Amino acid sequence: MSQQTSTVSVPVNELASEPYIQVLCYPSHDVEEAERRVQELKGLGVSRIIFEGRTKIGNLGLLGKGCVGLVVKAETLNREVYALKIRRMDANRSSMLREADLHWIANSVNVGAKLFKASDNFLLMEVVNGESINTWISKLWGVGSTVRMREGARAVLEQCFRLDQAGLDHGELSNLEKHVFVGRRIVILDFETASRDRRPSNVTSALQNILVGGPQSKKARRLIGVLDMGTIIEAVRRYKQEPVRERFDEMLRELRLC
Repeated sequence: MSQQTSTVSVPVNELASEPYIQVLCYPSHDVEEAERRVQELKGLGVSRIIFEGRTKIGNLGLLGKGCVGLVVKAETLNREVYALKIRRMDANRSSMLREADLHWIANSVNVGAKLFKASDNFLLMEVVNGESINTWISKLWGVGSTVRMREGARAVLEQCFRLDQAGLDHGELSNLEKHVFVGRRIVILDFETASRDRRPSNVTSALQNILVGGPQSKKARRLIGVLDMGTIIEAVRRYKQEPVRERFDEMLRELRLC
């Protein structure tokens, strides 16, 4: 595990210079684009970027790094702190606005970190603190662990069901490690590969990861008390054939999640 970096707080006017341009225009070094992005950040009301986190670009800490964007903390003029997703220069899209539209759909059914503002190159969102669901499951021991496991799994699946009903497929929930975090509440993150053009498979993908093929699935099955793989597969099959509330509730009961 990489070492925690120290916190560096930088006014937006300094972001077009080294070393901060390495993050603002990652992986390029485009001063003109950096200056345009500084103005874009000002338009969103961002006054400072806070570099901290275990992910690093050079010596600068980040909250996260993906194929489309880097995530850092940002402070606005009213001194509120948000998560800021910065579009990579080599991203496979020219704007973040489509992702913003899909993220807002998720928010409309109470799923995902709250999205506040968006522009071509940035998303300004709620900061989510916590740990990945796999790490969370790995730490479940002792009295109450069964109840917590059942409640956690049900919370994930309820959110997935709402996404299914909204017609929005997240696209990455067969691997929950980077996309479901447990803290004050359980949050599904990152809608950069989401789509309304394919059949949603959020419930079935997440359930497969939690109970069938994920790194903590054996422990999850033991804690929940569902050891028969056939029971799980059949419950999933029936929901997949008819993804409605009645079948979803039946599946939860059969898997001892309610």
